[in-house]
Parts: sequence; C-alpha cells; structure tokens
Amino acid sequence: MDSPDAYKKIRQSHLEELAELDLVNEPVPMSLMRRGDSNDLFQWTKDSQAQIQAGIANRVFGGNTNSPIDFNNVFMAFMESAAMYLRDESLVMKAVETFREGDKNGALRLLEQSTTAIDELAELWGLKFIVICDLLEKHPDGHRIIVGPYCGAFVSKDLNNPFIGIAFKGTGVRAEWMNDLYAVGTIRAPEEFLFGGQISRGFYYPLFSTYSSQPFSEPFALVKKAIQSISSSASKTVITHITGHSLGAAYASLCYTQLRIEGTGTEKADLGDLYTFGSPRVGRRDFASPLEVAMTAATCGSAWRIVNQGDYVTKVPASAPWPISRDPFIHVDASYIVSQNAKPMPGPSEIGTYPRRTLPTPWKPHGVGEYYKSLTFATTGRLPSGYDDLGLQKALGAPGGIEYFKAAASGCVDHRHLVESVKLQDFAVASTQCAFSIDSVDRCALGTFKVGPLVGEIAARGDATGIDADSVTLHCNSLKALCCVDTQCIMRATGDANPKEATIVFIADGVVVAVAVLAMKSEVKDICLDGTCAWEFADTPLVEKVSEEWQKATEVVFEQLFANV
Repeated sequence: MDSPDAYKKIRQSHLEELAELDLVNEPVPMSLMRRGDSNDLFQWTKDSQAQIQAGIANRVFGGNTNSPIDFNNVFMAFMESAAMYLRDESLVMKAVETFREGDKNGALRLLEQSTTAIDELAELWGLKFIVICDLLEKHPDGHRIIVGPYCGAFVSKDLNNPFIGIAFKGTGVRAEWMNDLYAVGTIRAPEEFLFGGQISRGFYYPLFSTYSSQPFSEPFALVKKAIQSISSSASKTVITHITGHSLGAAYASLCYTQLRIEGTGTEKADLGDLYTFGSPRVGRRDFASPLEVAMTAATCGSAWRIVNQGDYVTKVPASAPWPISRDPFIHVDASYIVSQNAKPMPGPSEIGTYPRRTLPTPWKPHGVGEYYKSLTFATTGRLPSGYDDLGLQKALGAPGGIEYFKAAASGCVDHRHLVESVKLQDFAVASTQCAFSIDSVDRCALGTFKVGPLVGEIAARGDATGIDADSVTLHCNSLKALCCVDTQCIMRATGDANPKEATIVFIADGVVVAVAVLAMKSEVKDICLDGTCAWEFADTPLVEKVSEEWQKATEVVFEQLFANV
C-alpha cells in the first residue's frame, strides 16, 4: 500500500491549493504541546514499544461495534494525534513562496521537510506519513476569523496488515484559538451533512467549507479522496481510523460522523474506530442522538472518547444562559476517564442530560504530556520512567526549558524587600485547610498549592530539595485576591528564629496579597526560591454547586427579561 505516486499527487494538489491563499502565520508561544513534549515524542516511542506494536498489530481497530476497548489501540491513536503538533509552519511558508516563484520541485522538497519530525516518528513506528490538508494559514471562504484544519494520514507499510490513521492537529497557532472561541455558536448543517444537526461553528466551517477554486478544496472531501487514493493499490480491505486531540478531536468527530453517513467511497477501505482525546462538545442534542442511533446500527467500528481526569476542555462548550436552549450541547458518546493513579473507568453518557456551564479549572490536565502519562498508566499500571507527578523532568528536557524557570524567577528580584517587611498580623484570615507539594531538579522547581476552592501552580528557580511540610497555614485578607491571577512567589527559610519553618510570599502588582507559613518536618536551611504561581479554581463539588446555582439564577433572569420580546 506504499504508493509514492499517490503521495506525490496529494502533496502537489496541496501545494497548488496553498499557493492561491493569502497566508498568515502566528504560532502560539505555548501550545497544547507543553514544554518538552515535541522532543519527548521520540522518547515516548522508545519507552512504549509494546503498546505501539500491539496497536499496529491490531490495525488500531477493536473489531465489530460493541467490542471492548483495547487501550493499546487507544495509545497508538494518541501517538498519531500528538505527532501532528510537530509540523514546521515556517517551512510551509517557504514552500509556498518557492512554488509561486515557479520552482515546483523545490517547493515539494520544502513541503516534505516541514513534516520531517512527523516522518521520522512514523518511520520508527513502521508507518508512512502523508499530509492531506494544510490550511492553518487560510480562512474558509466567507469567514475572516477562523482558519482551516491540518490533518494527515499514517499509513501501514505492511501489505498483509493494511490500515490508515487519519489524524487532525489540535490548537497550536493563534488563529486556531479563534476556532475554539467561535465554537460556542452553532450552525444547522445541511440535511446531507451530520444528520442536519446543530454543529459548533468553529468546528463545522473549517471542515466543510471551500478555500479556493481548486477541486476538492473542502477539507472533508480531501480526506475522503486521500483514503481512496491511498487504498487504491491495496490487495485487501484497508481499515481506516480517525483521531485527534483538543481542536483536532472535534474535527475528528465530525469527519468520522460524515464518513459513517456516506462511507469511504471505495470498496477497498472500511471505516474502523474513532479515538478522540480531550474533545470539546461538537454539537447539540439533535446531532448527538442520531449519531448514537447510527453507531448502534453499525456492524463495524466504535467511537472512543478519552478524557484525562480533570480536563476542563471536555466540559465546553456548555449551554449559555442566553439564548435559552432546550437543545443543549452534549457529547455524542460515553467516555473513558484516564488518570495517573487509577485504572480507566467508563464515564457517563450525556445523551438525555442537560450539561450546565461550570467554572474553569486548571488547563494542565488537557496537555498532551498529561494524557501520555495517564495512558501509560492505563496500559502498564505505572507512570512513565523518569516522570514524576509534576512533570518536572519533561519541562527541563525541552530546548529552553531551564530558561522558562529563569523567566519565572526574574520578575521577583525587585520585590525581595517585601519578604522582610511582611507582618502576619496584617492579614485578617488564617487558613489551615491547605496542601502544598513541590519537586526540585537542577535548581528548578514545580509545585502546587491548594487552599479552599483554589489551586496554584508554582514554577520557580532555586533548590527545593528536601522540602517536606508537616502543615501549611495561609494568611491573607481574602481568597478573592488570588482568584484566577498570576502572582509572584518568593520562598525563604525563616532562619535561626525557627529552623523548621519557611514562608512563601505571594505578590500581585507589587503588593503582598498572601503569605503561606510552612511548618517543616525537619530543619531547613538556605531555601531561596523565586518564581510565579498561577491560581485557578479547583474542580470541587462546592465549585460545581455554585456554578450550577449561578446558571439557574441567570436563566430565570433572562426568561423574565425576554418573556415579552
């Protein structure tokens, strides 16, 4: 099934389309591939050969509908999804410029080089990677805010075990964040698409719109055409699975649904499974319910939605207080919840429910690295070798990783004098309902601080080795001062007055807003950490209850305001 001519044809068609576009490109400094993950993918491959090879042997396919989930297949699909973040945007731009100058062969070489890291990974897996759709720098026709998707195919080289993995990239450039924000509104799809249901705009338009005068410029049509081209030389039926993470998961869900409706268009390729990771909701009830019926009636393939414990993205979009909707955003299927300390558990179906908006929680569980750790635990019963719960080794292993901690510390220099002037009696509240943990490697530290409904993620420079607090007390005038803000934090040992005590001073806008006193289990000396602490709401029953009551109250207000409109 390794067909160089088919691959070249797809690349050339892709270049012709890109050459017509007014390209814009603005990468996000910190995308969902968190610090170090791009390098780590090669290490993940080395450490996870058993899962990868098992998934490939299965053709990343679990069998007939209602077959049990196989987490080796899940793991392999995840690796494909993660690899999509390795596209080199700068080389794509150079390829288009070269093509416009008339050097078609040179442009093709540059386009191939833009996926070098993905190609190398695929080669390690025994697969071939081919770009299908690369429209990250182009707005769909008629839209000036959102941009198109990036997707590719991982193709088996084994003629006796043929399969195709269609993978969509998640959020990685600034314009893609607009797709995420645009998703809160819906459009009713035409009857021939997606059961005519109400679909999130930021996900529907990029996948089912045109982008140029070129034939097959609609990304979904490009995917379907690629499946047909790649499988044309196969001697036996090719199983095709669809996968993606985050925004890519939303695209994957819609692409899989439409393929489920109209088929692959060739007898040589069958539709297999859908694997999504950290997927937002993609549509309302009138989309999800027909898909559930279609999946029940299918004889081949299953839809698996994987949720990392605490991943807030899987809870959005939710029905807003206005316009009041009795047709809410819901997920299309039941989920499996994975974590770093427990076996995977089935999640509840949202069919027939009315999910309500909840307060945001930390984004860390949505990161690709966090999913990797949880899926490693799901398949082996342990965390990856060399990874601690805070992911510090990962952060330090990245190019520029240590500079991240230096930058976190640099803003604290001018405020060190505040540590000496702090008086605990100046604060009205003292809370002992706190938890603190920190890990340190090579004078870099990552930690978490929890108090009530808040959790702070600390990144600092300094040696935190041996810090083990027996109890923690937070002094502040109001926890509201810490809500959803980034504070500087300075940690110091108290000194000779109390050798078993240390303090953390939290500073916002040059003002001390809180002080934490740590009672240590043993004497500590020379503690000197400078960094930042980002505070968010924790995912607690109390926060969920408050959010639910707020939602109900808001709905009542809007019902009264618009009753006579």
